[in-house]
Amino acid sequence: MDMGRSEERVWWVLLPAEPQLDAELALLRQQVGDAGDVSLVLDLSRVEIIDSPSLGTLLTLHRLLSRRGRRLILCKTRLATKCIFRIAGLDVVFDFADDKTKVLSILGRSSGDSLEALPEEG
Repeated sequence: MDMGRSEERVWWVLLPAEPQLDAELALLRQQVGDAGDVSLVLDLSRVEIIDSPSLGTLLTLHRLLSRRGRRLILCKTRLATKCIFRIAGLDVVFDFADDKTKVLSILGRSSGDSLEALPEEG
């Protein structure tokens, strides 16, 4: 799992494709539980298919962060993966972003703000 952390307590995580996705999400859930006050930006650009256990872990992360007043943002989600969220009725639960500008908007920051941990567009 490739992870970047910013001073603003936002973690950017580049998730792997299946079959490693389930294990990485479980590890991430544990790290977030231990970390406390963080928001997550999960880069799903490598993920083509997402299974039920992974969706369940994402929901658990979403609830955990929401209770702490923090955000979970799914970034660079492929069309096929987005369709799975839509079919499961989860497209209205999660925040989706295509790029860093949209992530900043969701987090309530202006495009002039800096989140060094987020990758540059390209």
